[in-house]
Amino acid sequence: MSRHLVAMALLLPLVAHAGGAMSINALRGRAVTDPHGVIVDVRQRLDRGGANLAPADERALLWGMGTAAINADDEAAFAESTLRLDSLGKARGDAVALAASGFLRARHDVANGIGDGLGEALRAAARVQGSSDAQIVAWARFQLCDAYALDESATKALELCRRAEDSYRAVGDAWGIADAENDEGIALATLGRTREAAAAYQRSRRRFAGVGATELAVMVGDNLSKMYLKLGRPREALALSRTSLAHELAAGRISDSLDSSTDIARAEAALGHPRQAYAMMQATVARARAAGIDGQLVDLLRSESELAERNGRMHDAVAQLREALKLTAATSTPALRAIEAELEARYAVREKELRIHDLERENRIKDLALKAARAEARQREEARRRDVLVGRVTGGALAGLMLVAVLLFLLLRAQRRHAAELQLLALRDPLTGIDNRRAFLQHAGSLLPLRGDVPAPVLMLIDVDHFKRINDSAGHPQGDRVLVQVSTFLCEAVGTHGRVSRIGGEEFAVLCPMLGAEAGMRLAETLRAGVAGLPLSSKVGPERVTVSIGVAVFDALRHNDLDGWMRAADAALYAAKSSGRDCAVAAAAVD
Repeated sequence: MSRHLVAMALLLPLVAHAGGAMSINALRGRAVTDPHGVIVDVRQRLDRGGANLAPADERALLWGMGTAAINADDEAAFAESTLRLDSLGKARGDAVALAASGFLRARHDVANGIGDGLGEALRAAARVQGSSDAQIVAWARFQLCDAYALDESATKALELCRRAEDSYRAVGDAWGIADAENDEGIALATLGRTREAAAAYQRSRRRFAGVGATELAVMVGDNLSKMYLKLGRPREALALSRTSLAHELAAGRISDSLDSSTDIARAEAALGHPRQAYAMMQATVARARAAGIDGQLVDLLRSESELAERNGRMHDAVAQLREALKLTAATSTPALRAIEAELEARYAVREKELRIHDLERENRIKDLALKAARAEARQREEARRRDVLVGRVTGGALAGLMLVAVLLFLLLRAQRRHAAELQLLALRDPLTGIDNRRAFLQHAGSLLPLRGDVPAPVLMLIDVDHFKRINDSAGHPQGDRVLVQVSTFLCEAVGTHGRVSRIGGEEFAVLCPMLGAEAGMRLAETLRAGVAGLPLSSKVGPERVTVSIGVAVFDALRHNDLDGWMRAADAALYAAKSSGRDCAVAAAAVD
């Protein structure tokens, strides 16, 4: 997980007028490195200022408290800052205070996977969209950049982060530029553009160092270490992460230290020290449990599971993965369900691949045994020709050997057929019988790169609306029947135009290789209307089942790769959900 620096970003007159002792950049830095201290200081300043405190200064102080509260995971301080910003905005008609409250909620909700974080950020930005103050414009652009980067909507985040950098340059805010460059690096890393991401992180580090923000430069260094790992530079990655860990432990930032420890473990593994890496990851998970930091435990358990697998400890790897899935169950969202399905499929496929590998190894052994038996049979036949008497004695043995050879051949053929069946099962969804996520990714990847003489392929992401209600009211067996009924209809309606896959719990994907934008939207509307008209059992509960559909036509200039294409379709699906569900939305309309 890349390090988002929830620093203050530039906000208006700020604290220079609120007592003079706390400079703008000092408060920005302390919001990251000493968030608890900032909360205490701000509360004291608010108490001393009382009714005489200027609205702009109060607004800036509350923004500082809110950003520090997010870093400190202090829900009470977070609630206090947002409520007081709302009150200030409504009492004085202060659109900037209302926007500040909205951006804080957006950052909190996106980070914790709750609510409508991106929608909150967009609504907050709309409040100050027409502002003539260049500082406010720069601040709002960065908040949107940060929200999209944190939500892993990388293509949109990249555009917004670069606009924020330009705006900060216009107002001469080097700190703000460094903040935006760090988020630019995060977006580029999400898009798989590793070298560009590393360059952005390096620029951010130099700029933070230039304004005296050493701690933040060190924190960005941990993001850079992840890129160095991907670029095959594990020793440099290890040095950066160890520096980050030392600073974080000295400052008591346990949450950040867990991330640095994970990066150290990955670097050790890349350097060929798998046991040392796994031991480091076990200690990191134990520290997270002791500190009660459950928000990071899922990612830490997944990393521990991967390193356990590298050490050949498959039982531990599966146990750690199952625990991670249990922790995510209480806050399950479509995105989390997709992650869970992907992880479950990954380990199911891994187990099948291991079984296939064992079967292939057994087949090789049996093949060698068969060849040896045939060679021995030939030798015995030659001996029989040399000596008739010996041949009569050994004739029975020769027949037995030939029988063994035939049986070995039949067993080998059966084993190969079984291995082929296992490979087929690895690409099929066990409930609906259609392609699973792994098969979908294989087919989608085979379409790229595109030829210029054919219509562009179309990707549809389809999510069954309010599916949890069906499971809760009618039970999971009825929910499974609805999924089978929906998948059957989708396959019949799509026909020869494309392939239908189940890629998550109630999420499907339709991949149409040569359909084009207009025909794609027509087909999506046909699918939407057809599902809404499906006859349902009276036991299901609702009168009908509906779906929301996101449609994306692949554009090599905009999407770069399969990941970008899927994110475009996912953004369109999100827009369909936000528009009231039971509709199809094109990614081009969302852009």
